[in-house]
Amino acid sequence: MRIAIINHGIYPFWVGGMERHTHFLAEHMADQGADVTAIIPEITAEQTGQWNAMGNSYKLAQFPWPAAKLWLRQNYLFTKQAAPFLREGKFDAVYCQGFNGWSYLADTHPTQRALTLYNPHGLEMFKTVGLEQTLKGWPMRWAGREQARLADRVISLGGGLTDEVRRFLRVGDDKIDILGNAVDIDFIRSFPVPEPTRETGGPVRFVFVGRLEFNKGVSFLCEAFQGLEGAHLSIVGGGPLEGELRGKFAGPNIEFAGRLDDATLFARYHQSDCFVFASLYEGMPTVILEAMTCGLPVIATDIGAVTTMVDKDNGFVVQPGSSAQIRDAVRKFIALPAEAREGMGEFSRHRVEARFTWPHAARATLDTIERHLMARKA
Repeated sequence: MRIAIINHGIYPFWVGGMERHTHFLAEHMADQGADVTAIIPEITAEQTGQWNAMGNSYKLAQFPWPAAKLWLRQNYLFTKQAAPFLREGKFDAVYCQGFNGWSYLADTHPTQRALTLYNPHGLEMFKTVGLEQTLKGWPMRWAGREQARLADRVISLGGGLTDEVRRFLRVGDDKIDILGNAVDIDFIRSFPVPEPTRETGGPVRFVFVGRLEFNKGVSFLCEAFQGLEGAHLSIVGGGPLEGELRGKFAGPNIEFAGRLDDATLFARYHQSDCFVFASLYEGMPTVILEAMTCGLPVIATDIGAVTTMVDKDNGFVVQPGSSAQIRDAVRKFIALPAEAREGMGEFSRHRVEARFTWPHAARATLDTIERHLMARKA
């Protein structure tokens, strides 16, 4: 089976959830026998050498990234360059990440197209706040609906996102495939686990990992922890709100750790008792899966596909934008016996191993593609 997956970047040369998703999905589909080509913007000669040294199982096809001013137009023009390659490559399926693939869908007659799958991920363009951002997001909302209309299949990461795909993209259930996100547990476990450093009678240690920007809800998280006895919050990450948040909330029980390299980050997970996540809107955050892989219970807001990862067995789910609900969940977690907390952490670890590894995700994607290709031939 020949599969193309197209995106505006790929890990490790671009850092982001969609870029990591593209790399790991391509790699593991190729490991399971598919002939996979990732279509990306051109990378440098040095990066090409680095990619070759990685020994990846999939191929790259590179096209120049357009110099247009608007992000949406850049995506359109990028995939316009790639469209002839897609048409001539005799691919069985084309997997479009975000707005990538839009031109191929719009400019290619359905009889000349491969089976096309569109993954809109978190649908952030439909969740803007304020008139200015809402108006700026209108072209992307239109483009998202148009791409969903043209594609053969639309992917939901699951949970509440499936209803959002129906509602925002105006897609029926007969066109939706639920294919969740995943995490590279072997990569995470390749880093050493630090020795326990917990002080007897010390505070319960919570950790947040993410970019410090509005949609992550970090201000609500800090408000929940400010002055909370028996709890210590470590905030890992940087971003446009870092200075403001530090100035307002840094204190005895709230630490801003900044950006950390992978080894230090995974050590921080292992040195913590619980992961907290307060996003106002998002898709299926891989940081939650990373924390679960490290054996952490989770307190998270009910956004996107969070409820596919977190429930009463391994944590608490709260409403977004509520410092009071976060604070209440933190207090409930602190009040649990140590054995109950450890049991939640073990449940997190086992859930990832059973449902959220890349071999699982790749197999589910390949099975879905095969099923729809068979239906086409029938």
